[in-house]
Amino acid sequence: MPDELAGTVPDTVPENLADLPVDLLPVASPARAAELWTCEVHGAVYPVQPVLAPSPAVLGTVVGRSQVPLWLPWPLPNHWVFGGVAYAGDHHTGARATVLAASGPSPFGGEGDLLLIAEEMGIGLGARFAGLTGPDPGPIFEDTAAHAKVYAAGRPTPLWSVPDTGDRAVFVGEARGTWLWLVLWPAIAGALLYEDLVLTDLRDAGAEIGHLPVGSLSPRFFA
Repeated sequence: MPDELAGTVPDTVPENLADLPVDLLPVASPARAAELWTCEVHGAVYPVQPVLAPSPAVLGTVVGRSQVPLWLPWPLPNHWVFGGVAYAGDHHTGARATVLAASGPSPFGGEGDLLLIAEEMGIGLGARFAGLTGPDPGPIFEDTAAHAKVYAAGRPTPLWSVPDTGDRAVFVGEARGTWLWLVLWPAIAGALLYEDLVLTDLRDAGAEIGHLPVGSLSPRFFA
């Protein structure tokens, strides 16, 4: 890794987000270059920052510094709430991958949880929450037609179901030039995607962020 890209950061990426402290990060850094971690497998990577508890103020801070979308169903399904945010990136360049959580009644009873991930290619945060070993979903786009569709920022966006993901349903596609992942628990909650789900990039929401219904921090950040 070039010396000018090295920051004062850990040598490796934690395997589990639960190992990271839940704390607010400064919104600016005096560093002049990107602060990267080094992974033995993937080389220089953007660090995953601490998970942030849900509040409009916290979300507004991340929105203001993100280089990628922050997707959320808008309006949220009935009785669903916002459950926190995390991102990968550094203090200098901002978020290059985002994860937003929501939870509420599952279509077939009980509680459902949803993580929405937007990320630049090669970061691998979506694959981590999907329970995959690699950084991307593999050749599913070549093998079959799209399985579902959402409307992301007003555009119909095809999604492919990722197989063999155990206790969760995982769908992936592309929106606004970045990967879009939806990870739902339990797996049957994936039925939400067959209801013309409308996603908004919260960078476009403005003052409406202050009206988000807020719940508790989603445990799915640590699944």
